[in-house]
Amino acid sequence: MKSKTLMLLSALALVACGPVIQTTSGSDFVARGGSIDAEIRKLASVEPNLKFPARIGVARIVNGQLSAPSEKERAALTRLLDKHRGKGEWVPISPLVAGLVNETRHDHPVKRMRRAAARQHLDYLLVYELGARGNARRHTPFALADVTIIGGMLLPTRVNSVTGIGAAAFVDTRNGYTYGHSHMTKDLTGLARSWYGDQAERRLREKAVGEIARDLMPEIDEMLVRLGQAQTR
Repeated sequence: MKSKTLMLLSALALVACGPVIQTTSGSDFVARGGSIDAEIRKLASVEPNLKFPARIGVARIVNGQLSAPSEKERAALTRLLDKHRGKGEWVPISPLVAGLVNETRHDHPVKRMRRAAARQHLDYLLVYELGARGNARRHTPFALADVTIIGGMLLPTRVNSVTGIGAAAFVDTRNGYTYGHSHMTKDLTGLARSWYGDQAERRLREKAVGEIARDLMPEIDEMLVRLGQAQTR
């Protein structure tokens, strides 16, 4: 039993170590099975249409909301997207447009960003999220960093630990097909402890988010490289 548990944990660790790319056909999936629930059929009935060059929206999510990167993060993101300029035009999702096309903030962030991307006539959407989870009982600034894309999938494993989480997804604006997704974690426990001696809460949160963003950029880079190789012929 113990060996099986270790194997499962190892498998989960591998899932978190690189981007997952998908270009499979929904109709093929439905055809392979026998009886299928109507809801599942509807969810599965989506086809890939990944072609570059294209107009691609870029959205950064923190606390479930569209947010602007720091100057340092913006520079890193610009270098990354410039490396992939052959994939087309990279267009920031406009907060104004996102506000106009979304009547509520209760929907999932990716759904809200897809609506904005549709209004901006963008073919695809690159969305990435930065946040953290902690199990310390005392209040820390990390309690304010709500992770919405991954949800409760990743939880800290130690007492009073804080885990930084970064996630990214590449989504078809028209039909919601998810061509790629990736996530990473970073131990921020030491950073969290330093907060008790430094009340500069905002500065600490910015530092934590900056560290997560820095580690997530290579994951996004690899995802984009593999998406270029996987595009629909």
